[in-house]
Amino acid sequence: MFSINYSNKNFLIIDNIKPSHDILKKFAMTLTTKQVDSTYYAQNVISLCLEKQYDIILLGYNLGEKQKNGQQILEELRTSEVISRHCVVIIITAEVSQAMVLAALEHKPDSYLCKPYSINALHKRLNKCMMKKQAMHSIYQALEKDDKQLTVTLVNKALANNTPYRIECLGIKSRQFFELQQFNKAQKIYLAYQNEPNCQWADIGLGKIALENKDLVNAEIIFKNIITQQPLYLPAYDWLADTYQTKYDNIIAEETLEQAIQLSPRSVRRLKKYAGLCFDNKHFEKAADAYQHVYELAYNSIHHCPENALLFVKSLAGYSDKLSLLDAKRMNNRAFTMLSQMNRNFNQASLKVQSDLLTACLLENIHDYALAKEKITHGMDLLNKERQNMETSELTDIAYSLTKLNRSSKASLLLTSVNQQKENQSSSAKIGQLSGEQLNEGYTIKAQEALAIGKELYEKEEYKKAISSLTEALVLFPNHKRIKLNLIQVLLSAYEDDKFMIDELKRAKKIILELITITKEHELYARLKKMQKKYQQLAGI
Repeated sequence: MFSINYSNKNFLIIDNIKPSHDILKKFAMTLTTKQVDSTYYAQNVISLCLEKQYDIILLGYNLGEKQKNGQQILEELRTSEVISRHCVVIIITAEVSQAMVLAALEHKPDSYLCKPYSINALHKRLNKCMMKKQAMHSIYQALEKDDKQLTVTLVNKALANNTPYRIECLGIKSRQFFELQQFNKAQKIYLAYQNEPNCQWADIGLGKIALENKDLVNAEIIFKNIITQQPLYLPAYDWLADTYQTKYDNIIAEETLEQAIQLSPRSVRRLKKYAGLCFDNKHFEKAADAYQHVYELAYNSIHHCPENALLFVKSLAGYSDKLSLLDAKRMNNRAFTMLSQMNRNFNQASLKVQSDLLTACLLENIHDYALAKEKITHGMDLLNKERQNMETSELTDIAYSLTKLNRSSKASLLLTSVNQQKENQSSSAKIGQLSGEQLNEGYTIKAQEALAIGKELYEKEEYKKAISSLTEALVLFPNHKRIKLNLIQVLLSAYEDDKFMIDELKRAKKIILELITITKEHELYARLKKMQKKYQQLAGI
């Protein structure tokens, strides 16, 4: 049995209800000799976790109206990786609905505790979590380093020592084999444990291998069987929908995800995938309804992005001409509110152009052609003015809106120009990229020059001048992620060279927080993680 010593552990308390907040803080103070950090406000959490590596987070679920909830914070913490696998996160909630429980489990808290609870119950729950973290420490460390072979070796050692966490170890081991594409080894584990309690991962694994082998019939059977036996096991619905999509049966894929959403309506990722299927299937009303829920759920979360509003409006434009005039105007007002919020929050020229053109689509659907024409004119004027500052993906989206407005010739000209832009991209576009990555095409000469000068100054270790040059580029393109990463790199190097440059370190943190929502799928993810770790090292964490 492990002895839990909390005296050197860092605690973070997140709860906006003062009595509960104070009880949790007092409990933590009885365990640790270190300062117990706490906040009432959801928006402070990521910043706090970037500054200090916490061992234990006690997280309230309901953090106030129009604030992120505990589930959203947990997802953001996991996705941004500002907390490690060694950190215990316990969600404390008064809500025990099926939707809440399923949503919480999907984002994998170490435990959750329902109110009312006793301090003794909380202490027992925490001890149980900490025992597991200590026993699995080396394995979690290998997982964080993404060292699959070492992870397998450490799991084998734990299994040989009769670890009480045998089932989790087997799940981890099989996942490493799967990711290494050693499917025979993974399948051997899956087959051995597919009928064991709490081993749904084994059945899922067998279905995933069937998908990899293009054995779609068997994959469908496996995922359907899981749903029959465990109807609340939501990943089975996701994989079954993927199977139907692979079979080009998007209608049944849509219906499958609809079942999952009825069970647990709070997953933004699943809702968004479902909405996309509805849109592709031309079920525009269902798509608009789903995208509206995406927009509302995502607004205070890591999923908040311009796309949520734009996709809702595109879906609405697909069917609003079939609504009564009163209903169409009501839905239009909802769309205009979303677009207005989007433009305030993100303030990008390309979004304003798309907003104008999509607004025109909705206006034409209610036969307000005069105002629609004004919006088109305004959008096209802005496009002509700012086009050189836009990326090809943004121009492609604008072309889509032009097509919806029956401006096919303008859309074709724009797409032709975009394709030529791609073809003309050369290795010389690497100007300014401190890591050797390519610049996105379509940026002005002035910004290119500022970036090139910034790179040259950085290499000469003239950090203050490099910061000034890159700041100039960022003023021109305030949402350009690569420029921001370059600037973070120079700011951290400046502080590393001169520890009195505290303001530069603080500015680096501010920009890291702006980029924290970049996901693993993004090409810049690895570089951001590198900058994040360097910041934490320099900040003395």
